[in-house]
Amino acid sequence: MSIYPMHKYRQDTPRDQSELVCGYPVSLMECEEATMEHTMPVKTERARRLHALGVALVAMALLSVAFFLTPSAKGIGTHQQLGLPTCGWILAADVPCPTCGMTTAWSHTVRGELPSAFMSQPMGMLLAFVTIAVALCALFTASTGYSFHGLLYRFPPSKLFLIVALLALVSWGFKILLHRGVL
Repeated sequence: MSIYPMHKYRQDTPRDQSELVCGYPVSLMECEEATMEHTMPVKTERARRLHALGVALVAMALLSVAFFLTPSAKGIGTHQQLGLPTCGWILAADVPCPTCGMTTAWSHTVRGELPSAFMSQPMGMLLAFVTIAVALCALFTASTGYSFHGLLYRFPPSKLFLIVALLALVSWGFKILLHRGVL
């Protein structure tokens, strides 16, 4: 047992001079020492394979939707085939939003039309490739039981987030310049 000021567990009832800090009474409470173990939940082989199969099915569903959409010749607007409205940013300010062209880029990427995919939205093309890789790796895990966790934990999440954010900003800038006719 140890004593920590302003803790939420059990209040000590006695008050004496040792509880004064700078002349003001401080509430002291007792609590038990807590230890945190950093362990991953153990999954059975079957559970890991079923989870991987679910991930593969979701990724393949996204890629299938992109395949069945007809890419817009303008480089934006393919998402309207899904019943979504026109980009509000373009309507309001004539500036494409950060995701403008993503659906079109996916649709071009799954068809192998990589130059068109890049010109539609570079980040969209990259995300489509990542989704293809996730689908393939998840199918491999579902069929063999192999785990890619070791590979995933090699990259610090904070650095990966910064890289993805930078790529997204550069892609958005590229899309804005393309929309303005600079490129």
